[in-house]
Amino acid sequence: MSLEPGTRVGRYTISRLVAQGGMAEVYRAEQDLTGGIVRPVAVKVIRPEYSESADFREMFLDEARTACTLSHPNIVHIYEVGESEDGLLYMAMELVAGETLATVNRTLRTHDERFSDEALFSIGILCCSALDAVHALKVESGHANLVHRDVSPHNLLLSTSGSLKLIDFGIAKAATNRNLTMPGVTKGKAGYFSPEQAMGKKLDGRSDLFSLGVTLYKLASGGTPFDEHKNHGERHAALVRGQWKNLEEVYPGLPDGFYEVVKRSLGVKQEDRYQTAREMREALERAAFDAHIRIGQSSLMGYLDDDGEVTAEGGSRMSAFPGISAGPSITIRAPVTSPMATPAPQASSVRSLPAQRQRHSTERLPPLNEAPPSKNRGLLIGAFALAVALGVGATVALLGPSSEPLVVAPPPPRVEPKVVAARVDPPRDPPLLFAEKIQPPIDAGEETIEVEEVVRPTPTLKPKVIKPKVVSAVKPPVEKTEKPQKVDAPPPVPKDEPIPEGTGKLVISVGDNTARHIITVQGEEWGTPPMNRKVSSGLYKVQVKLENGTVTTFKAAVMPDKTTVLTLDPANLRWSSRSQ
Repeated sequence: MSLEPGTRVGRYTISRLVAQGGMAEVYRAEQDLTGGIVRPVAVKVIRPEYSESADFREMFLDEARTACTLSHPNIVHIYEVGESEDGLLYMAMELVAGETLATVNRTLRTHDERFSDEALFSIGILCCSALDAVHALKVESGHANLVHRDVSPHNLLLSTSGSLKLIDFGIAKAATNRNLTMPGVTKGKAGYFSPEQAMGKKLDGRSDLFSLGVTLYKLASGGTPFDEHKNHGERHAALVRGQWKNLEEVYPGLPDGFYEVVKRSLGVKQEDRYQTAREMREALERAAFDAHIRIGQSSLMGYLDDDGEVTAEGGSRMSAFPGISAGPSITIRAPVTSPMATPAPQASSVRSLPAQRQRHSTERLPPLNEAPPSKNRGLLIGAFALAVALGVGATVALLGPSSEPLVVAPPPPRVEPKVVAARVDPPRDPPLLFAEKIQPPIDAGEETIEVEEVVRPTPTLKPKVIKPKVVSAVKPPVEKTEKPQKVDAPPPVPKDEPIPEGTGKLVISVGDNTARHIITVQGEEWGTPPMNRKVSSGLYKVQVKLENGTVTTFKAAVMPDKTTVLTLDPANLRWSSRSQ
């Protein structure tokens, strides 16, 4: 679909292609303002195969126009959302010189580098601040109920100035519209889904917090919690059951408070997570304070150079506080120097002071109650005591002789300051940045999948019948053993009761769905997996002929208004089924 330079999209003139994605392309463009002023903008154009859907078009315009009302320093400002004369859907946004965190993290890892602890805390705090504004957005009709649905390193943009911007509103919800019938529509990055998002349930802001937890896990350890699983079926099962390793097992050495925040944000149940983005942000701020880690406006500076490239050959990272430059990997709590001492030179930019370049490092403030005494402090105390003694002696001499000799108290003993070594981080390479260019392929384990949002009716509660208590002899308590949870399966069909008439859905998948297996249902060949069809309710005989010629059969009941999901493991010919 790539547009040629000079093409007009709405009020914007295309300059060049910046990035490509599965559903849209991003261009650098220019907008002519009054007085001959030209404003550079970023224009995201939706691919025609998606914008042709009336359902997608309506949902995208509605959601993106709502996002236009957002105004926050950590959210890319959206100028306009509309439709060109050629029928293309587009979104004009603030143009930010920078790179996505996915690109920065990938480049750091190739140079045996990583984000510092200070940067990890800063990313979490700034992203929570942006999500708090998103979830709290109100419109004329009331609460907007806006959910981003695609929080990941690919949608967090780090600018050359060290600011963090959340991007890409509107597309995720439009793609998950339950009335959208197009096959293969990208719904978001499966590696960052919340459990409820993977199961197609109704979402709220807590789903974004789960995705942020996966993002912090990825940036800290280099992989998501689900990378050890080789196919989508295994990852989906691990996600809904909470079967993954905690971050401290995969990557030890980070502050305990950071581990606690990530673990809680990854709660399988929504009520086990932080209930608001503000609550999660405050937890991160407390954890950073307890770990004596500096967080400020410069916490993310130095990862990108002035040209927008990721720095990976040693640039110094600017400190979060003025007057303090990034030090080496070993942090030492040294005594306070004299106020008259000459201060050390401060790094004024990423490219200055080449002889003092250091790897990305974490800076910590010493606890207030552990500041060691200094040499000057001991000298000042001794001088003060001597002055007091001399003053007392002069006063006694003026008042007259005394029978008792004058005793001058000796100065207090000199106390040598203690030097305590803090945590030693491994040496690190320097920072990195973004020059507008086409994004590289997505990391393994971050493929996109199709998920259908399902709205289920609220069940009617039956009145509870209270039975009279029966007094009997006291029996010793019997220890109860917890029964293993069963995977949802299609409801059993009583032999004497027919299945009600209606329409349901039958979904069939075989392993990773990459081999050319043949699916036959009720004697009719459907084709190769995966399959997703609406059928009449009833009992169906499903037969799969594997690529090696092996044939296996399974019977499944399809109930009205229900979805029966059948999965075959071709390795051991084991079927699994569930109804939703």
